[in-house]
Amino acid sequence: MLSVTMDAEIEERLKVIAGELSKPITECLRDAVLQYIEDRQDYLTAARALSRSETTITLDEMERRLGIDN
Repeated sequence: MLSVTMDAEIEERLKVIAGELSKPITECLRDAVLQYIEDRQDYLTAARALSRSETTITLDEMERRLGIDN
């Protein structure tokens, strides 16, 4: 179990968002942390690929190749 300390302004903003979503604050925090972890993992994966000079393509190109319409 973790404990998180934040300043009053951030806590108030979080309470407002949680209220608007009708979700507990803990669920909003968990969602935010999971999103941060996924974003960080994606970034680190991309950074490793670039450092190895692997071929990369844009998201638009990948969608085009897969035939996905935007």
